[in-house]
Amino acid sequence: MKKKRDYLSNIAILDLHSIFVLYGFLISMSVSKSKNLERKLDNFAKEAKNELNNVCGSSLWESLGFVFFDQLEDSAKIAKANFYYGQLQIINEIKFSL
Repeated sequence: MKKKRDYLSNIAILDLHSIFVLYGFLISMSVSKSKNLERKLDNFAKEAKNELNNVCGSSLWESLGFVFFDQLEDSAKIAKANFYYGQLQIINEIKFSL
């Protein structure tokens, strides 16, 4: 009876160890995926900021915000600036929720 109990306890310990290894693996995958998502969001944010700097001609829009776009002379530039500013706002909201 002792051999059977030792055998079952060894199986239980091995199963418990396997569960911890699997759980650790799943956590590391989640951390890896969230880091990749943050990296992609950072790349999108950099692209949006670069486009806004190109459209506005400077980085003054960062301090003034949305109001700065009304001072642009071309309606196409205003539309493009609004698009990239909206994209940047969405990226910031996603980052905040992570």
